[in-house]
Amino acid sequence: MPTSSQRLQWSTEMLPERVRFTTFREEFTRLNLALDVIDHSGGRPRIDVTYLSLGAVGVCRLVATPVEFIRHKHHLKDSREQFGLNIVEAGPVQFANAGQEHAYDVGSACLVDRGRPLRVIAPRDGSVIFVTVQAAALRSLVANPEDLAGRPVRSGPALKLLNRYLRSLTSFKEPPSSKLAATVSVHLLDLVAATLGPTDQAADIVTERGVKAAKLQEILAEVARRSSDPNFDLNKVAGAIGMSRRYVQQLLDEGTGKSFTEHLAACRLDRAFAMLTDPHHPHLAIIDIAFEAGFGDVSYFNRMFRRHFGDTPSGVRAASTMRAQK
Repeated sequence: MPTSSQRLQWSTEMLPERVRFTTFREEFTRLNLALDVIDHSGGRPRIDVTYLSLGAVGVCRLVATPVEFIRHKHHLKDSREQFGLNIVEAGPVQFANAGQEHAYDVGSACLVDRGRPLRVIAPRDGSVIFVTVQAAALRSLVANPEDLAGRPVRSGPALKLLNRYLRSLTSFKEPPSSKLAATVSVHLLDLVAATLGPTDQAADIVTERGVKAAKLQEILAEVARRSSDPNFDLNKVAGAIGMSRRYVQQLLDEGTGKSFTEHLAACRLDRAFAMLTDPHHPHLAIIDIAFEAGFGDVSYFNRMFRRHFGDTPSGVRAASTMRAQK
């Protein structure tokens, strides 16, 4: 079923300095986050919030100067039954929820029951990224998640996968399509369940669905990031993310229908195309562009480029230059 998605950004910097914090507190924090906020910055607060709504699942990054957020009982009257898994990006950050209180350093995580009072303190500049999921959906995969609320979440491969997946989502400039949003929301629910510990009945579903998708995304991101390295190969991507060559290729085949070599070539060709059509590189020789994109053989680059784009590198550059001059 399609899921509506929305990307929102708020910042104290959007408001007039004289009323910056009071307006942010009254018109945003209390109304949108159902929280009170106390400034501990010494009168120079800055709070930036990026929120991606994916239907029943939400992803949020909050970056702030020293601050305290409090959810009192009166904030809970309209609250939905949700859990939030919070990962600290810059800290320490202290969470108090469900009768538990702990300080968390960078990379550590905490599960919050959003239907209970909450207190979050960042004594220094802090950053937290978190995902919210519906309580009923999480309970279908994890036994009694409310018993884990307020406590540190165990570190492990699933938490690292979730963290990287969340970071990739907050870099979106536009909300994903409804179809993609529905898929991503399921993947996130699975990753939260995998991090907390799924029931025996849900373990296979979580692994085959969300965990596999996150691993595939990690592979594709690593290929895109290092594609310009002429010595980058399947062994290096497998080593970088801690998987076997065979498993990397299996995930690519099953998830995309393309091999590692095909993905690597596509990334290099896209980089070359971008450089050829970039007005900042008009005098860069095509052979230099080929090498910069990661190709070690110019003849092979020319053949692949024409097959992929239907024109030669020089033809693409000339057409781009003519369009720019009109």
